[in-house]
Amino acid sequence: MSNFFVKDEVYQERIALCRECVYYFKPTGNCKICGCFMKIKSRISSMSCPKKHWTATNKIENPDIIPEELIEECLLIWEDVKTGVAKNVTIKKKMIELYNTIYNANFKTTSNCSSCLNSCYYGIRQIVEKYKT
Repeated sequence: MSNFFVKDEVYQERIALCRECVYYFKPTGNCKICGCFMKIKSRISSMSCPKKHWTATNKIENPDIIPEELIEECLLIWEDVKTGVAKNVTIKKKMIELYNTIYNANFKTTSNCSSCLNSCYYGIRQIVEKYKT
């Protein structure tokens, strides 16, 4: 779990950049582009600024072996998320759960955070591209 959060120095640098950014909404501490609460997002090592003012310091590693049934689920769900937008809330929840299972992540299935959803989308996409026949 220690790699999940950045060190305090990195957090201070990130949040300082956010607070100086024109897209930082001071009353709530949200980014106007991604909508995330930057006090939280800037603490997570695998997150990055949507304008690339700061980047991820840790990547979520791809698993070496993915069980066949999970690959099949990725291929099935891909049809409903391949545009970048899930067809409905049930599909979005299923995509997040599938991503969490495969990548040992812990995104909330109710998340509307664009960075979190993009991570899930691209993780599923990588599997589809690798195993699509």
